[in-house]
Amino acid sequence: MNIEQTLKNLTTDEKIRLLTGDGAWHTYDCNGKIPKICMTDGPHGLRKVAVEKHGDIENSIPATCFPTACAAASSWNPEVTAAMATAIAQEAKKENVAIVLGPGTNIKRSPLCGRNFEYYSEDPLLAGKLASSFINSMQKEGVGTSLKHFAANSQETRRMTSNSEVDERALREIYLAAFETAVKEANPTTLMCSYNRINGEFASNNKHLLTEILRDDWGYNGAVVSDWGATNDVVKCFKSGLNLEMPDGSGFHTKELKKAYERGEITDAELDKWAGAVLKNFTELAERSDAATLTEVDFKAHNDLARRLEDECAVLLKNDGALPVSKDRDIIIIGELADNMRFQGGGSSHINATFKKNAIESLQDAGYTVIYTKGYSNDTDVTDTALAKEAIDTVLKNYQRNRTTILFFLGLTESYEGEGYDRTDINIPGNQTELLEAISGIADQKDIAVVSFGGAPMDFSWEGKVSAILHMYLGGQAVGESVADLVSGVANPSGKLAETMPLDIKHTPAHRNFAAPHDDVEYRESIYVGYRYYETYNVPVRYPFGYGLSYTTFAYTDIKAPEVFEGNDIEVQVTVKNTGTVAGAETIQLYILPDKENFLRSAIELKGFKKVFLNPDEEKTVTIPLNARSFSVFDVYKNSFATIAGVYTIAAAASVRDIRLKTQIVVQGDKYFRDERELFPDYFKPQPEGMDISREQFEALYGRPLTNFRNRRRGDFDLTCALGDVTRKSLFGRIFRLILNIAIGFMFPGKKKTDPSFKMLKMGLEEGNLEGLIANSGGMISKKLCDVLVLNANRHYLKALARFFAKKEA
Repeated sequence: MNIEQTLKNLTTDEKIRLLTGDGAWHTYDCNGKIPKICMTDGPHGLRKVAVEKHGDIENSIPATCFPTACAAASSWNPEVTAAMATAIAQEAKKENVAIVLGPGTNIKRSPLCGRNFEYYSEDPLLAGKLASSFINSMQKEGVGTSLKHFAANSQETRRMTSNSEVDERALREIYLAAFETAVKEANPTTLMCSYNRINGEFASNNKHLLTEILRDDWGYNGAVVSDWGATNDVVKCFKSGLNLEMPDGSGFHTKELKKAYERGEITDAELDKWAGAVLKNFTELAERSDAATLTEVDFKAHNDLARRLEDECAVLLKNDGALPVSKDRDIIIIGELADNMRFQGGGSSHINATFKKNAIESLQDAGYTVIYTKGYSNDTDVTDTALAKEAIDTVLKNYQRNRTTILFFLGLTESYEGEGYDRTDINIPGNQTELLEAISGIADQKDIAVVSFGGAPMDFSWEGKVSAILHMYLGGQAVGESVADLVSGVANPSGKLAETMPLDIKHTPAHRNFAAPHDDVEYRESIYVGYRYYETYNVPVRYPFGYGLSYTTFAYTDIKAPEVFEGNDIEVQVTVKNTGTVAGAETIQLYILPDKENFLRSAIELKGFKKVFLNPDEEKTVTIPLNARSFSVFDVYKNSFATIAGVYTIAAAASVRDIRLKTQIVVQGDKYFRDERELFPDYFKPQPEGMDISREQFEALYGRPLTNFRNRRRGDFDLTCALGDVTRKSLFGRIFRLILNIAIGFMFPGKKKTDPSFKMLKMGLEEGNLEGLIANSGGMISKKLCDVLVLNANRHYLKALARFFAKKEA
């Protein structure tokens, strides 16, 4: 395509219109002058809607649901995300989809984030490497990607209005680092900005984020697309680095752009630059996509692939001999999660799966004699006495000591976690734990194994009542078949936790400053996220980062590394041997441990990893590279990463708390620029129950005044405020809110309030900012209505009345 010539053929109105989408899922074709493309949700399958409709998350075509990101990350294998992406790309090409919206690589700041299942890890290196592999593989197939959600989008509560206040070191070292890796190693077609503010500016109009860091520092040359309805102050967005607004907003922002152009706020040069970026990044992709279509996809082969991938993702958390189960033992299965299996999360990533074979059928097909009892219902956490009694009676009647294995299926049900809402604790439903308690009083512990499910860390305090725990995460549509593979020993578990499993929510670093009922989200824990907190402050955990068992054993026999690091890339070699009796895979994790410093620094940091497959008695040496970044921190004065001189320990480990081999290396570099022990003493005190940092010390570390959105008063409300906050401030608002809630009920007839799609929509409306709702509602919520709500909230009642009866949109 000749972009310069194409721009000459477009009118000013067409150039302006080109900057926003066409409907919910397409780019604009300028009245047929250029091709348009289709983009759809991912990231662990293709969610293409059958009939385009704003806000519809259930009406999608059948597609393969692969293991979700939380499961895929536990493989610690970039080949897993690559294979998944290749298959998804094939399904995308069959449906003429040019861009799949994924992967998601936000950092898991808290176990309570309702969307953690869509993200990889609490560690940016692991997350970035897995995302890079996904992107490279999909784009190799000719299908574009959209790396999301950029950035510091680590909670669902008030996600469209909250302000993530992150100090620059934590921002660059933790929350942006995975994005940086993916951008530099894979150059994603697009990058999707998040809904939230970052340090006072919405991501969609944050010039520091979208231009100064993303383009000027990292050299990104793709396109930035808004999350759906995330555009705030549209002119500022495009001047700050946004390239495409999605969806089309029923013309709302197009009118705003045209008015700004007519006022001279947008020049012809700027408009040509912005429209040219759309032509370069989207229209040219449409031309490539036309040549890359497929007519047939082998969905059975893709289901088999999903099964093999999940075999590698599941994590064996405990095993005192109950697994694998020999074929001469009968199996009693307890729990509805074995029948109606939870294999994905709720929200925009929900896939209409092509196959759904549950664990009961799969274990029977594997040759076991299986007795199933429901025990509890997935749609409630209240014990059903009849179901519980039936389960207990089934065990009393059929359990034989040393001849029967009880597989108890439990975990987080769909109402507990999903897009649009967060959890309030790490508990699993009480009806499950109560029944497990009863069963453990009947059967021997050594005969009870748990198969668990969930998209984020949860409570395992019942672990002492069972002999084995096989954690499947949310393993995709073939998870039932994978359970059979792993329980029977056909496959050997090799997953390792990509996140820490805490003892209690009070032990997590951010619990004091997570999901507050206002928009000020202070990341007071700074760089101490996940294991960086637990290891630096010696806080006990249930299962540490990187942990996972196998049916075999491994010995780490040798480590080799240079004695001095002078700035050039180096290699560390680690030798590992399978010392057990069955084939298996081990992930060698390479950590660095710096000397104790007088500045904020984690006691241990992951800097490399490699998964290796070994037969019994087989030994291999793996090579893991390190570079200057491996020994660096972000220097906020120089605005760049600096290698910090000192003596470091390089550790080869089976988990962050299972170090097998060590060696030391002298690193030549810079001295850190200040003594932070005196400046921020709270960070150098014991922190046994999360990071307890004063607001004053965090503000000093943050380096600028903190916001006070929590104290918003009448007169402060505008279109960036949440609908719920605005409507609570006036009688007109409360009446509108009542009508809206009634309308939501009619939209979901027969649905319970705990249904994920219902909760997502309700919370999205309640906590959505008004400008985003105008753009994302398909015309159902107008700017005029929102203006009236804002004027009433600010007590400008006469102006509100005049606006209500005005004939023209402002």
